[in-house]
Amino acid sequence: MDDSLLGLMCDGLFLASDCYQATNLWKSASPAIMSDLTNFEFSDFRNHSSAKNFYVPSYPDDKKGLLMAEQDYERFKKNDISARCPKFDSVSESCIGSPSQQFDFSGNVYSRSFLNYLRGLVYLKNLVDTDKISSVLEIGGGYGTLGEIFLKSDFDRYFYVNVDIPPLAYVSTRYLEEVFGKENVAGYDLTKNMDVIEVAEMAKKFKAMVLCSWQLPRLQGAFELFVNFISFQEMEPDVVANYARHINRLVKNFILLRNQRTGKQVAKKAGDFGVLKPVTREHYLQFFAEFSLLGVDSKTFGEEKDGFASEVMVLSR
Repeated sequence: MDDSLLGLMCDGLFLASDCYQATNLWKSASPAIMSDLTNFEFSDFRNHSSAKNFYVPSYPDDKKGLLMAEQDYERFKKNDISARCPKFDSVSESCIGSPSQQFDFSGNVYSRSFLNYLRGLVYLKNLVDTDKISSVLEIGGGYGTLGEIFLKSDFDRYFYVNVDIPPLAYVSTRYLEEVFGKENVAGYDLTKNMDVIEVAEMAKKFKAMVLCSWQLPRLQGAFELFVNFISFQEMEPDVVANYARHINRLVKNFILLRNQRTGKQVAKKAGDFGVLKPVTREHYLQFFAEFSLLGVDSKTFGEEKDGFASEVMVLSR
């Protein structure tokens, strides 16, 4: 593969301060992802073993998995306010990355990642006036699913920015470029030397932008919506608190979050898989005290079973 972009990102990560480095969980995950991206084709990235283990969620590969997907789809469709933006009637996931698990419901294609985001967005649509939203900021956006959903719902309306660490920042850049064209996505190679990255100016030239974590302090402007789905729970509270300070200055309307109620599993010791200290609901309420909590759900829009609860939360200024 052509890894020049990935190499540039890794060079930048080496120089970044600790609060923008990989946390304990991702220090154990990143080497495997790097190895797969280096040794195998990007065109097959969703089949890489590291992708399946760390950033491409899937259902069980049996009838139970199909039933779970059908239930998630039904929850999404039943609760959607179809007249409110973003509109999802014709939104369908691409097959870039050669996914091994996608489902066709009513002529549109969905993965678990796609349905997870769609259910969260429907919850948002039920609680706030989402017609006001045109700019979206995400931290830890996986391979770019949220950007794909927004831009496919209305390409002209939305500007999407994902902030992540490499190698995931590389994956989401490549994915969004292949879905929407390289000319519509501002990658790290275009922004790495910018001292100030103006949201409004970039939105005039591009439909999406992927920044590396240490570039976040350089981002200036305003977004109507911030989204974090699951990745904050894979960090320690002090790291999330630093990101939250930037979100508080950049986001003027709404926050949409998904997180395990009591946080991610704790590692037995530093270097083992897991977090050193979990991020819980209480941390979010503390970090985003400038916002009001509008709703929390784990049964319809998140996931709850056998004492496990993955919550979707909506906050508003």
